[in-house]
Amino acid sequence: MFNVKMCNGVILSYTKLRTLVLKLSYPLCGEARQGAVEGSRAFLFASILFLSASSAFAWPWSGSGESKASAEDQARIKDSLQTEEVRNLQREVETLTRIRLQKADSLEKLEAEHWRKRYAESQLTEEHQAASRELDARYSKLSTDLGRVSEEVAASKSLTEEAEERAQSEESAYDALNTQVKLSIDKTLGDAMGDYPVGMNGRLIRLKQASNEAEKATPNTIGAVQSYMDDLLIRHELTYTQFYGRETSQVGSRPDVNVNRLRLGTVFLGEVAQDNGDVQALLRSGALQGKVFEWNATLPPEMAGNVKQAVVQAGSAGENATPTVVIPLDVLQNKAIKNAITDTKELTMTEKFKEFFKKGGIVMYPLMLVAIFALLLCLERFLVLTFRGHLGRRFLKKLNALVKESRYEDAANLCLKKETSLSLVLFAVLNRARDKREDAERSLQEAMLREQPKLERRMGLLAAMGAIAPLLGLLGTVTGIITLFTVITEVGTNDARVLAGGISEALVTTETGLVIAIPVMILHGLLSEKIEKVTSEMYVQSTSLLNRIFGKKD
Repeated sequence: MFNVKMCNGVILSYTKLRTLVLKLSYPLCGEARQGAVEGSRAFLFASILFLSASSAFAWPWSGSGESKASAEDQARIKDSLQTEEVRNLQREVETLTRIRLQKADSLEKLEAEHWRKRYAESQLTEEHQAASRELDARYSKLSTDLGRVSEEVAASKSLTEEAEERAQSEESAYDALNTQVKLSIDKTLGDAMGDYPVGMNGRLIRLKQASNEAEKATPNTIGAVQSYMDDLLIRHELTYTQFYGRETSQVGSRPDVNVNRLRLGTVFLGEVAQDNGDVQALLRSGALQGKVFEWNATLPPEMAGNVKQAVVQAGSAGENATPTVVIPLDVLQNKAIKNAITDTKELTMTEKFKEFFKKGGIVMYPLMLVAIFALLLCLERFLVLTFRGHLGRRFLKKLNALVKESRYEDAANLCLKKETSLSLVLFAVLNRARDKREDAERSLQEAMLREQPKLERRMGLLAAMGAIAPLLGLLGTVTGIITLFTVITEVGTNDARVLAGGISEALVTTETGLVIAIPVMILHGLLSEKIEKVTSEMYVQSTSLLNRIFGKKD
């Protein structure tokens, strides 16, 4: 009976204690409340175990002790248990209260730390926003500056490109001017060699200096033009001035003779020896062949008298007077003088050819080379085609006999001894006579491809010679016409015969080119036809040989 009551009391005390612990631990939060609950549960469980054990231990003696124990003892024990239970509950409550205070303090610290961090973050955010606003302002300013600088760079680039284009244009114009000046200087320097000999040394020095200035690594075009213009001015002055005076010259074969000299521009220069009155004049050797002057002391008597009279008239007029003299010269060509000086005679064929060749000028030399080379080339091709493309009847008859007897090796040796294109092609077939027909045909094709270029060799060059000849003739014609118009510009003309004679001489090269080209093209056609004939003969003979050899085998 005692045990049942004790167990009920323990269960009741456990229930009340659990309720009290839950009420005390409810205000706690999070881990603190959960830890306190778990601790109280463990403590109560231990108390129940202790009380149960005590009850069980006392149970065997409970029956005998009931009669002995008094009510006071029961009450004292019950009070003692309740008192102990209350103390335990108080200790538990104190423990839970202390834990709650510690947790609350920790939470306050965490909350304070949290708000301190939030404050620091807000400060950093404000600083970041301020820095961001500053960077935005700087970026906007830099963007504006960049746009302005980009526009300035674009404008500067455009100006630079324009300046470069102007510089290139000016440089090109300068180079073109320098090239033109150099060409003019070179042409004048070339013409000066056969020009009027008076003052020639000074002219050559000035023109050479101008040419050197134009040919420098960095051309001095201004200096070249200045020297060139100085020469032109002096030459112009020489053309439109006259001179009379005493000079030392060479008359005939006599050196260092004192003479009286009369010069009228660049059209007349006559000298009269002071000791014996010998007369000589500076004559143009041929206006259309170049301005070449030469001294002549073997003038006809009438012409010599007229020259002497002109010199005497100039000397008697005085230093300040301008004499009126009669010039006994043809200033355009001097042909009348040349015919009077030299005896007119009938020219031989050789002399006529030389005269014809001379009329054509320098272009006649490459034309003659083309003609000779084309003639030799045609002769060489004709001999090669005649030798390599021909097999005699006796040879073919002997070859056919050997093939008929199937003596292919002897037939091949016979072809090798002949060494012509046709024999080499037949050898290629006979060399494969013991093999298949396909092998023989391939060998034949290789031989044909090998021999065909030998037959057509230099035919393209021969055709080129035929095309070059008229072009060279045209070049000579153009050159001659340019020379003619240069002479006409300088001396003028009032005689149509002069113009007609110049044009006829300029057309000499065209005639020569056509005379060379026409036979060359005819020979080229004949040789091409002969090549086709030889090629056809090779195809016919080789195909016939193939059929005879492999027709037997079939």
